[in-house]
Amino acid sequence: MIGTKHRNIYIFSAFLFFVSCDRSKVFDLYKEVDSQGWDVTDTIGFKVEIDSQENGLYNTFIGLRNNNDYLYANIFFFVNVELPSGIHRIDTLQYILAAPDGKWLGSGVGEIKYNLLKFKENESMQSGLYKYKIVHGMRDDVLIGIEDVGLRIERSN
Repeated sequence: MIGTKHRNIYIFSAFLFFVSCDRSKVFDLYKEVDSQGWDVTDTIGFKVEIDSQENGLYNTFIGLRNNNDYLYANIFFFVNVELPSGIHRIDTLQYILAAPDGKWLGSGVGEIKYNLLKFKENESMQSGLYKYKIVHGMRDDVLIGIEDVGLRIERSN
């Protein structure tokens, strides 16, 4: 019988295998949140280089992994994107993480749930460096139960 730890490693490895075959993916990175919680002053940042051969339309997602210690059915983010031109674009986002009956949305085995949350759809991106800064916008200064926050950018079909 496979132990829980080994089963989770097997499932995660299979997930990585299938995700790695995704040719539309340009960027996909997750950053671990402090085990004591995600403080409102902790900015999670990503730098994404789009080269001139990749100009076009893109879909951008925020990835979130939470566990059962997360107390809310939703989450708010403030996302600051610095464009290659130096212009900053700031968005306030809200996502629903649980159904009205309290059941977690998203995928995952065990107590950790994974959500890929749509941020921008069919957005035109030019070559250059894009800097993303994500902070949570919840009332609690420290959010318990958030495991990882990620950013995924893929070519639009």
